[in-house]
Amino acid sequence: MTINLGVTVVEVDGKSSPTITSAPTSIAGLLIRSQRGAPDRAIRIRGFADFVANFGGYTPDAFGAYAVRGFFDNGGSDAYVVRVVGAGAVPATTDVNDRAGTPVPTLRLRAGARGAADPGAWGNALSVAIEAHPLGVASVPAQAVGATAEPFTVTDGATAQFTVTIRGADQVSTVTFHTGDFATIGAASAQEVAAAINRQTTAVRAAVTPDGHIAVAAVSTDPRVWSRLAITAPASLGFTGANANSDGSLAAGRTVAALSSASGFRVGSAVRFAVRGHVISTAAVAATVADGAGILVTTNGGPGETVVFHTGDFASPAAITVAEVVAAINRQATAFSAEITHNNRLALLANSDGTGSTIAVAAPAAGGDARTALGLTGATPVAGSQAFRELSAASETYRLIGWGASPAFPAMPAPAVRISTVEFDLVVRRDGIEVERFGPVSMVDGHDSYVEAVVNDPQRGSAYLVVTDLDSASGVGLDAPATGIYPLTGGSDGADPADTAFLGDPSLRTGLEAFNGAAIQLLACPETTSVGVAAGAIAYCERRGDAMFVGTVPYNFDREGAKAYAAALRGRKVFGALYGPWIQVVNPDVATAAAQPLVWIPPVGQVLGTYARIADARGVWKAPAGDEARLGDALGVEYDMTDADHTDLVRNGGVNGIRALPGAGIIVDASRTLSTDPRWLFVNVRRLFNFIKSSLRDGLTWVAQEPHDEALRRMVRFNVVTPFLLGLWRQGAFGSDPAEQVFTVKCDAENNSPPDVSNGLFTLEVYFYPAKPAEAILIVVGQQDSGATAADR
Repeated sequence: MTINLGVTVVEVDGKSSPTITSAPTSIAGLLIRSQRGAPDRAIRIRGFADFVANFGGYTPDAFGAYAVRGFFDNGGSDAYVVRVVGAGAVPATTDVNDRAGTPVPTLRLRAGARGAADPGAWGNALSVAIEAHPLGVASVPAQAVGATAEPFTVTDGATAQFTVTIRGADQVSTVTFHTGDFATIGAASAQEVAAAINRQTTAVRAAVTPDGHIAVAAVSTDPRVWSRLAITAPASLGFTGANANSDGSLAAGRTVAALSSASGFRVGSAVRFAVRGHVISTAAVAATVADGAGILVTTNGGPGETVVFHTGDFASPAAITVAEVVAAINRQATAFSAEITHNNRLALLANSDGTGSTIAVAAPAAGGDARTALGLTGATPVAGSQAFRELSAASETYRLIGWGASPAFPAMPAPAVRISTVEFDLVVRRDGIEVERFGPVSMVDGHDSYVEAVVNDPQRGSAYLVVTDLDSASGVGLDAPATGIYPLTGGSDGADPADTAFLGDPSLRTGLEAFNGAAIQLLACPETTSVGVAAGAIAYCERRGDAMFVGTVPYNFDREGAKAYAAALRGRKVFGALYGPWIQVVNPDVATAAAQPLVWIPPVGQVLGTYARIADARGVWKAPAGDEARLGDALGVEYDMTDADHTDLVRNGGVNGIRALPGAGIIVDASRTLSTDPRWLFVNVRRLFNFIKSSLRDGLTWVAQEPHDEALRRMVRFNVVTPFLLGLWRQGAFGSDPAEQVFTVKCDAENNSPPDVSNGLFTLEVYFYPAKPAEAILIVVGQQDSGATAADR
């Protein structure tokens, strides 16, 4: 480092030791049944609105929505939710056919969200509209492409002449090349030649093809007027023979085309070249058309339209013009239109294009026949056609597109061609109402708007739909889905989930195991009171070492039944607690509230919210029970208990009572775990240990790979861990005794022996005395002597 004169400032990390950040304490994990949601995926939610967006609303005979609402209403702020489904649950689905003549399925639509299928009957309310929405649409001007590639031999003063014929009149532009136009005039680049042409004329536009050829296109100011282009230029540019002019066609074998506009055309786009059914007069329009004479024009085999000419259509009925004829036709026609060819002939074109587009001209049913006057007698109609290509080049600057040489491109009459990219809008509807729109999207895998990438995007994708490209063999462009509206059907909720569905499979990360990657500290499964599921959830929390299960006794179990149920779950050291009885709340489900205004639900969601609220206000070491543990949305309890009944339920059954107490409301009135060991008897003790373990685990990751010596051990012991524990002690986590009496940190040579150091083992021991709640209050009331004496008076 160079130190300059004056002041040099250098930033360093300093000598301060890393600190331990408190781990979260109250992120809940809820294993539920729900109306919708991708099964076996832990989805983070931070409010009930998040839940509704991901999992739907309230569902008959399922308690997931009630538990989530209870959690947030009682103080919770952060949760992960996992949906469990039973056998036979499938998403609503439909397959959409492609646009080929013999259609085959090309796009599968399934109810889902963010790329994951979402089973359930809810999906039967979905439908999807496919609407054509090309990103780019263009017409094709008269054009020619040079036969030779750069570099070009050009001489100073050489000229190129461009003749654009419009309505039979030639417009000639001459371009002169000079030495200053090129870096090396004898080896001119295509870009230099194109630039020289474009600087000197606006009648044509020169472009550079991907393989270094020159393409020149006529510039038209009226798309209804066709043009012809002829080029006389230095032979080195390649405009000789068939390449010297455009007779109004895209020649067979073409691999590039100049467009009226290349906006929306991208490399990778599927492009449709579609010819409109058309007919061109074989002779010039006559000087007059009889008043009332007309033509009958039939498109696509339809009923036909009659166009009638009147004297008022023309400025001079004795000397009509083709432009007046075109205007008169276009005022009356709906399924076709009229245009003017480069040699001032009349062209009639169907509004439709591609395969199936046809046009025919006949005498009208009544009135005179105007076909001869219009030059249409003997004119041969040309049916529409189409071809599809995937673009390998696209330039908005040059208004040029390019594609591969295979398969060979068919010859097409350029003025009758419409070129459009093949994209579409995918519109998702629920109960007939549009809820999402994606588009324009493409079926080309490499396109930046590929339908699977857009709709299935994990962050910005659909909240209702998953799509699958079925890789139709119809080919690029034709594999696009046919337009229409497609209802999704066959969605089923399946059977009620079995216990194994809740317990899950560790290898597949299903059920409980879906929480493996989620930082939860609380776990509940409000949908079942199966002893097997509760035992599995408790075992899961113990394996994690940082979470605690909150369960409930079954509905309609009296006190003795609750004690018997809990007995199967008790043990010396249990990472879980039980609560009961059930509580009554207002039914928030609009669909069922009129018939059932109040519902009985398991209290686990409300208890989890109470855990979170009290931990946030008082610390995780404060027992989540007592007057502070009021369940805000509970209206009643399944049955009342006396103090003696509750004592029996808690001490002999290990079940924490939910009680309605006068003046306090409906509260959680105990804080026991299912443990029988007095050291692990209380919920706050279990939670405090989980909290400290998680904080130390996350806060000491920096120790790994540090040099293991006494300096490291002292830093960890005195500079990192002890300050963290002192902070908790000051907040009351360990009671009010002196700090040295309530926690101990050991990290020295004694518990880090030389063999351990040699084996890379670093040992830290932390012991502390957790504050215990005052669970039973003993008040002694007695009499005492007043100390007064009696005397005769």
